[in-house]
Amino acid sequence: MNDSPIKPRILDLLRFAHQQEQELMSTLSEAERDAPGTAERWSAKDILVNIMLWKELQTQKLAAAVRGETPPEWRDMQVVNAINANALEKYHNVPFQDVQREAERIFAALIAQVESMSEEELSDPARYEWSDGEALWHETLGNGLWHPFSQMVSLSMQRGNRETAMQLQEALLTAARRAELPPETIGVILYNQACFFATNGWPEKALSLLPEALRIRPTLVEFSKHDSDLDSLRTDPRFLALYDDAALQKSAPADALISPQELHDHFTEETAPLIIDVRGAGEYASGHVQGAVNIPLGQLPRKLSSIPREQPIVTYCNMHHRGESRGERAAVMLREKGYPARALDGGYPGWKEQGFPVEEASLK
Repeated sequence: MNDSPIKPRILDLLRFAHQQEQELMSTLSEAERDAPGTAERWSAKDILVNIMLWKELQTQKLAAAVRGETPPEWRDMQVVNAINANALEKYHNVPFQDVQREAERIFAALIAQVESMSEEELSDPARYEWSDGEALWHETLGNGLWHPFSQMVSLSMQRGNRETAMQLQEALLTAARRAELPPETIGVILYNQACFFATNGWPEKALSLLPEALRIRPTLVEFSKHDSDLDSLRTDPRFLALYDDAALQKSAPADALISPQELHDHFTEETAPLIIDVRGAGEYASGHVQGAVNIPLGQLPRKLSSIPREQPIVTYCNMHHRGESRGERAAVMLREKGYPARALDGGYPGWKEQGFPVEEASLK
């Protein structure tokens, strides 16, 4: 584990991603630069617009955090899709070169914002109540590194440049390892790349990455058994052997998740579980599982003394990112502390879809 300051490493990674972006865009022909896109198939310009959009939004979020404000969250995919659509419409008739100039301005603003922040503002997971225990550098890399690379890979595949897409994936992993990012972050990169390789005809590469990914991020083990991105590997003996690994099974027990139906069946029992909603207060107020208490993920470590050790516990969020969701991370944290915890499969949306009891709370 690298204990050196994270800020210089984040800046290096942001600059690295931007350099890769510039190099890729420089290979576009005039026709590719001028080609219009559609909602179903973005053009090269659309992809550049989308990359710079989320860098700009992240810059604004960091600035709001420093000012002591509660910035917006982008967990609802309907909101994300609307933001994306509005940006594409705004730049629809803007020439590619003008978009490039705007992208350079936005990138410079992001770098300036990160440079102006202290190490603590970027790295302290408990600094902001609204951040669910996640340091700001995580989302900064999400919008300034992971997302740009994802879009660059997508553009390369769309252009038929499979080799370029593979090289981008390998460059990203190499850069993340060189920066000595936390193991759990490396684990997510490895898993996502294994899925990419599995769905695009590179099974050997997928199988070379997946074992390390699952060892580092055991919350992904159960999910990986049903992840359609890995379907091409299902009959491979090397894939099947992963789930015979005793150490892996111990770190990711098969009962790590509980279905909405099973949880509902426990409601009337004397030993009904304690249900903990680990989302933010606003999400909890808009609707939650009946009887659930709200302990946002970022506050959970400080509230352990108030949680009974013998009572079964079920944690949940919206589970937008299954395998690494807040609810699953909370359950893992509690199990590591000796609590009998499981995460609600499908989160609050899955519970609500089943028509099971929900409540609303008012924010005071």
